Amino acid sequence: MREDAKGSTLAEDDLVVSAETLSALRTALGTASGGDTATLVPYFAATIGGESTAVDGLGLDLSRALLAGIGYEWERPFVPGETVHVRVTVEDVFAKGANQFGVVVAEFTGADGALVQRQSITFIERGAA
Repeated sequence: MREDAKGSTLAEDDLVVSAETLSALRTALGTASGGDTATLVPYFAATIGGESTAVDGLGLDLSRALLAGIGYEWERPFVPGETVHVRVTVEDVFAKGANQFGVVVAEFTGADGALVQRQSITFIERGAA
């Protein structure tokens, strides 16, 4: 994992919250509350900008990588048809023992600039055995 990745921006874009995507998520969830849940998690921040955004940005060795956790902070649900701005950054890279940790954060803001959601994703790269 690249320690110099700390503070870097991995992706930044304007996204339209697609009613079709929310509908597909609702169907996939298959629960009575699936529609509401879909408006809370229509994106996985580590893949915004492409499936390897976090992997390449952190210099993550996938043969030794683990997903350690995902945290969400919601201010409000996403609204079908709205445009949100997202910025994905590397908040921290640090070592504990032989393992390295990378924390990737995405902040989604609405047209008014107010925070919609903040995602924090932690990756571990295990040390050599």
